[in-house]
Amino acid sequence: MGSAAFKIVMWSLFAIGLIGAGIGIAELHVEWIVASLIVASVSGLVLLRIRADAHPEMHMDVEMKQVGRRITTAG
Repeated sequence: MGSAAFKIVMWSLFAIGLIGAGIGIAELHVEWIVASLIVASVSGLVLLRIRADAHPEMHMDVEMKQVGRRITTAG
């Protein structure tokens, strides 16, 4: 899922979505804005997932429990 070609496509979709949203705002086309923001959001989430999968050492293996309004580590 993290090949270079796939990342380039996702970055392109992200940029196209943001540019499309800007054009939609300038032209006052709600459909363009919504569609462009959906494309940008989905591609951005995929890029974040690729980044998270590339750095497994950043995952926390500490269990968290919530006590009242404070969150403390279980242990």
